[in-house]
Amino acid sequence: MGKTRERNFIANVFDGALYAMAMSLVSQQAVLPVFVKDIGGGNIALGLIPVLWTFGFNFPQVLIAPYAQRLPRKKQLFLRTAIIQRIPWLLLSLVTFFVLDRVSSSLALWLFFILFTLAAVGGSLNLPVWFDLIAKLTPLKARGRLFAARSVGGAVLGMAGGGAVSFVLGRFSYPVSFGILLLAAFAVTMISYLFLLTLREENDSPTDQSGRNWRYAFSAPGILRTERGFRNYLVADALLISAGMANAFYAIHGLKKFGLPDSYAGTFTIAMMVSMIVGSSGFGLLADRFGHKINLVISASASVIASVTAILAPSVEVYLLVFLCSAATVALGTISRLPLIAELCPEATRPTSVALANLVTSPFILFGIVAGWIADRAGYEAVFAIAGVLALAALVWLLTRVQDPRTTILLKPQAV
Repeated sequence: MGKTRERNFIANVFDGALYAMAMSLVSQQAVLPVFVKDIGGGNIALGLIPVLWTFGFNFPQVLIAPYAQRLPRKKQLFLRTAIIQRIPWLLLSLVTFFVLDRVSSSLALWLFFILFTLAAVGGSLNLPVWFDLIAKLTPLKARGRLFAARSVGGAVLGMAGGGAVSFVLGRFSYPVSFGILLLAAFAVTMISYLFLLTLREENDSPTDQSGRNWRYAFSAPGILRTERGFRNYLVADALLISAGMANAFYAIHGLKKFGLPDSYAGTFTIAMMVSMIVGSSGFGLLADRFGHKINLVISASASVIASVTAILAPSVEVYLLVFLCSAATVALGTISRLPLIAELCPEATRPTSVALANLVTSPFILFGIVAGWIADRAGYEAVFAIAGVLALAALVWLLTRVQDPRTTILLKPQAV
């Protein structure tokens, strides 16, 4: 890589690592479920965490993607949307400090979910532009290493974040404890923003001027009729998203099953970060060498293991394997999900293809609400069992129907 590409690579790594650290302070798997429980939310509210995040993070993308893909230069739009992505965390921290303990639990939950959804929407407006810029600035065979380096760096810093979670939740009471974590998360995201300012975009991108017509974004599903490989991939993606229904319940189930204090959520976070450190560098190299499909196969397998372990674990030490595997699925998705889409679709329409993929598969996150209903009636083990079956189905589909554009090391896909 040239000097400019190296500089961009380093800036993207630091941005990703710091942003991941910020998200470890407000982990959707280990911290926010405990927060919602302390506010007064039940299982349905816990199930809403991934549902609202996924809908908020995915649906607005299809609105900004046509605008993004007609711009030859992406950086200025990217910097504006990156600020929008960060502000809701500040607002949520202020509401947590000054409002939540002064209103009813119902109103407190409404306020939390509204601001949490705004954070997701901010990320949604940013993602198509961000990914298009990253793909533009990073050579094809360096993208796996980039996402792996971001993941590993984030996991190393995330261990410190997990320690901070344990300290803050053990030292301070609700709601101050969560207000501190939210404010710290916002501060770290703003530090990551400083690295984004240093990115250099030297060349114009290919553009697709059909994006001037807003109806173009909504006619994009026509891609599904003509792109068989893309269509097959989306089936597997939908199954993996559905299997994620279990993630919001792992921490609460572990705390209840083994009689642990809320501060143990920090230990769960540290376990997740250890998994990401150990696995991410290898996953990135694996993707660059053999293609991204193999990482998604491993992701589905890890999701199956997490579900089974959550049901059968006899001790909290064994239960930590749930978070090791759950974190592996997150790391693998971070490294390989979007890069595989980028390789399956034409460069000029890449923002819309990414947005379309998220638009098509995001409704399957509604399984999170169904999971809350099931947990109320049949217990958490039933949720984990269903999630395990969905992850197993994703694994089979990946092995038999999805082909990485750069490799045929796995079974050749069949027409659907």
